[in-house]
Amino acid sequence: MLKLGFIGTGIIAESVITGFCRAGIEGLRITVSPRTRERSARLAAAYPDIVRVAEDNQGVADASDWVFLSVLPQQAEEVLGALRIPPEKNFVTLVPTLSLSRARELIGARRLMLDVVPLTFAADRIGPVVVCPAAPEAVELFSHIGEVVAVDDPKQIAILRTITSDMSAYYMMLATLVEWCEANGLDEPSARRYVTSFTDALSRKASSWDGTLRELANEMTPGGLNWQVLTYMQEHDGFSQWTHELDPILKRVTKE
Repeated sequence: MLKLGFIGTGIIAESVITGFCRAGIEGLRITVSPRTRERSARLAAAYPDIVRVAEDNQGVADASDWVFLSVLPQQAEEVLGALRIPPEKNFVTLVPTLSLSRARELIGARRLMLDVVPLTFAADRIGPVVVCPAAPEAVELFSHIGEVVAVDDPKQIAILRTITSDMSAYYMMLATLVEWCEANGLDEPSARRYVTSFTDALSRKASSWDGTLRELANEMTPGGLNWQVLTYMQEHDGFSQWTHELDPILKRVTKE
């Protein structure tokens, strides 16, 4: 039996739990804390054979072999410090500001301690899940909810966690393209269907491209449509905006 426990049921935890529930794992049991109460109740109602709501955080830890901490950053140390977690249990932090070294100071050494970066599409079991360190058991577990990117260096996971901060800006870019289509007479459903399929295909192409991505970007007809937009963006420093705020974000999430 695989027994997972989640202390804190925010948006990310709900997505991860949903992904595990949809994975068809035999013998899966998930215990969640009563906060956030609405989400906990919704998960228990949606997956009554898998999810149950504990009375408190300690109840989650007692019922689980894998203890996930997914509370607000400002609550993490207080919540973790109040828990009794036997050393044979595995510990997973989803808190972006809690380092494994600090967690070890608060609860002692575990058989396995992990820093993990899932995203909301874990609910659909797609997209990357960053796992540190690259323990085989962890890779196997999280492969149920996405494509595992396993690293061993805390600096590496901080870099990848930083990239996630561009997600909302990316969605806003898609919204801007769709709205431009609408302004020029195309209906929203058709525009959204095309723009999302177009950008999905671009990412798929990039992931399988043998050369550098700069070489892929320059695979175009000189003087053509792509050349016109790329030249404009380069002349107006359009691409640096995507990384402008990443350095301060990296400082925020570098924990070791």
